[in-house]
Amino acid sequence: MKRAGTTPAKPAGNAITLAYPRELRPFVERSPLPVLVRSCLEWLIDDQALEALFCQTAQQQYTRELTIDFMVNLMLDVICGRHPSAGAALTVHRDRMTTTRQAFYAKLQRMEPGVGAAIVRHVASLADTVMAQWDRARYEPVPGYEARVLDGAHLGGRTAHRLKPLRQTRSAGLTGVALAVYGLASQLVVQVVLEEDAYTQERALLKQLDIGAGQLWIADRNFCVRSFLSRIAQAQSCFLVRWHRTACPFEELTPLREAVAGQAGIQEQAVQFTDPGTGQQIQARRIELCLPSPTRDGDTTLVIMTNLPVQIAAAQLCELYRQRWKIETHYQRLTEQLHCEPQGLTHPRAALFAFAMAIVASNALALVQAALRQQHGREAVEELSYYYFVLFVTSVWEGMHIVVPAQRWRFVCRFSTAQLAQWLCELAQGVDMDQLRRSRRGPKQPWTKRASGKTYHHVSIKRLLDAQS
Repeated sequence: MKRAGTTPAKPAGNAITLAYPRELRPFVERSPLPVLVRSCLEWLIDDQALEALFCQTAQQQYTRELTIDFMVNLMLDVICGRHPSAGAALTVHRDRMTTTRQAFYAKLQRMEPGVGAAIVRHVASLADTVMAQWDRARYEPVPGYEARVLDGAHLGGRTAHRLKPLRQTRSAGLTGVALAVYGLASQLVVQVVLEEDAYTQERALLKQLDIGAGQLWIADRNFCVRSFLSRIAQAQSCFLVRWHRTACPFEELTPLREAVAGQAGIQEQAVQFTDPGTGQQIQARRIELCLPSPTRDGDTTLVIMTNLPVQIAAAQLCELYRQRWKIETHYQRLTEQLHCEPQGLTHPRAALFAFAMAIVASNALALVQAALRQQHGREAVEELSYYYFVLFVTSVWEGMHIVVPAQRWRFVCRFSTAQLAQWLCELAQGVDMDQLRRSRRGPKQPWTKRASGKTYHHVSIKRLLDAQS
């Protein structure tokens, strides 16, 4: 017997029947994408789990009236564009506020960076358990290794001069620096390191990274540090990094030769380097790729270091290193589609917490993509337009929130991992991917010389069109 006020979802094959609120049926049938996004957020952001995580992680902060789930949900509304600022979100949530606005901002400015990093790790772990239901191992670029892309980002530069010390300078204020570890297969940011001092060298944060066995770390030459590469090797993992001349000196074991006989452009040799801390010798492969055109720094060759087995071709490794730019695309997505740097949050800890919440939202988006990929294929998701995606979700979100309030979404939190995977697949099946397909731009037009406009500040468009015809 089904419960009153619920509607059973259509079973797929021998799958069990899942019940959801009756008022959600029009959205499930006609606009399943916002339901898919909201379901992911509800399951990943669990209030009790966040409170327990806060108690384990926070060193100086404590909860008296402003709970961590209130802070997380409010900042997620700002990050996802539902409200333009934290102040506007507070106005909407004033019925849930038990303290003053000053108390909220004071707690936000004291939010420890470790708390945001722990929430990112927790949400990524939950999303990964759901993706494991769909067998994503075939998407790993190198079978047997979990590919991890490491990159850093400096936050700020566009902040308003609201803090008193910033009013004395015209220089842009930097709110912090972050290291992010991006999984190529899952498209999840599985780990993040947040630092308040924006002048901190990214290499100084490498010791805070957790390295597991069976991983493949891909990074730029800024992270080609012998001690870091030695840690990866000692953890029974592999690295694929661009070589840094001064930070990673080596000793040649074999002469440089063509990686593939008769194929010019790629050369390889065996080398070894010494960990300055432990004195351990690490053997690696040094691969040189001749570039068709110089880089913006004037480099004509690309040199990468790796300890992957020799059975993996050098050409394949060069192609794999190019996928490092996917994390740069992810950073751009955090900035454009998800507002990772909200205006007005100039305090470093507040800005870092907002950045962590943007990563949490991006991990929920990665889970949505995985469900769409499971039902519509990888090629359809690769053609997804994130602009149309966000536009389509936000156009329905407010109406869905009014019809189906927050307490009616608790049915999602009661799902097990297998039940949630089934529910997301049923919702993804009804999404029309043609509405979300990105537009391919045509070839760029040649540059046309323009008049300066100093003499004639404006022109008549009609006269210009008449003269052209």
